[in-house]
Amino acid sequence: MKKSLLSFVLLASGLLASLAHAGTPLICNPYSIGNARSLPAGDWKGVDPRYDRTRLVDDTLALLTPETPILVRMETLRRAAIYATGNLRKWQGVSYTSDDRAIALALLDGLRARTTQLTEANADLALFDLGFFAETLRQTQLDPALDGYPLLLKVAAARPQDADVQFALALASVYPDRKPDHGAHLQQARAGAKPGTLLAANLQSHFSR
Repeated sequence: MKKSLLSFVLLASGLLASLAHAGTPLICNPYSIGNARSLPAGDWKGVDPRYDRTRLVDDTLALLTPETPILVRMETLRRAAIYATGNLRKWQGVSYTSDDRAIALALLDGLRARTTQLTEANADLALFDLGFFAETLRQTQLDPALDGYPLLLKVAAARPQDADVQFALALASVYPDRKPDHGAHLQQARAGAKPGTLLAANLQSHFSR
């Protein structure tokens, strides 16, 4: 086999391997959030291996203010799920540790508690955070029993014109495969995405095919 052909085969094999987690869209690709504040970023997954994750719960809850946009909430919670699971420890062929589970569940409990503590005006955002983190955490394989999708549907029902929420649902309905809901969510997200916005950019990066 010629060297150039061999290189192509190896590259293709690497791409196929990288697609092994293509069913985990809430994890694999960072969300574009511009210059918005979030948890520290760094490597290809968008996290910094030097971050002290003992601060994760407090830092995450502090960032999720009522003024924080949905897309920023999504990226913050995506990074939080990666930090909580030891930089996706199981994806590296190693079992999750007791510390991983303790940190992840502590944040999940903190988000759950806020659904009963915040004012009615901010209840939808608290429910979104809980649902999105639960669904993202499920895709890390920490606990397959987690299911945040029904909570996200409740948020969408309360915010029928929110295209960002529909974008989150479009991602959450890729894996597990939720047809025909996925197509409807994606269509509504695209319909509400104005050209030049962060939502339009994220739709392009996550659903360009």
